[in-house]
Amino acid sequence: MIFKDGEFIEESWERADAETGTEVRGNALVAQTLFLAEPDNYLGRDGKTGVLVEAGDDVEEIVPFLDKLALVAVDFPAFSDGRGFSAARILREQIGYKGDIRAVGKYILDQVPLARRCGVTSFEISKPEVLKALKAGEWPEVTKYLQPVGTVEEIPAGTRPWARRSPRDVAEAAE
Repeated sequence: MIFKDGEFIEESWERADAETGTEVRGNALVAQTLFLAEPDNYLGRDGKTGVLVEAGDDVEEIVPFLDKLALVAVDFPAFSDGRGFSAARILREQIGYKGDIRAVGKYILDQVPLARRCGVTSFEISKPEVLKALKAGEWPEVTKYLQPVGTVEEIPAGTRPWARRSPRDVAEAAE
């Protein structure tokens, strides 16, 4: 199940692995290391191609291909592993990627709004508790941040240059 723009959508992306490779029919999500071994073969097949950036991959290696990719998925191998946030920020802020960045893996509900701040635009939901919470309309709003990002509007909070708060926090406090 995919969560994007506040709603659930159906998409069909088949994961390509070393055995299936370029033989995947339809939309193929390919691990970055596999894709870089033969990019032309993946981009030349029928169907859309997306790349899965796994923890530890250097996302800058796919820069020459970004305009040909329908999706860049960023892996969150554990809720305690922050490398997915870094990969999304590099894609969005440093490289300027405008396409869909999808979070996949073992993130928790509290990380969804934080991933959105880092440039993630869609979420592959694999945890039943995250699916249940989003279907129930739960959204853990975070209004104060200790690390500024360039993808959302923020207001400095106090005298510390790294402290930020959401404009929504100001509106709620004024009421």
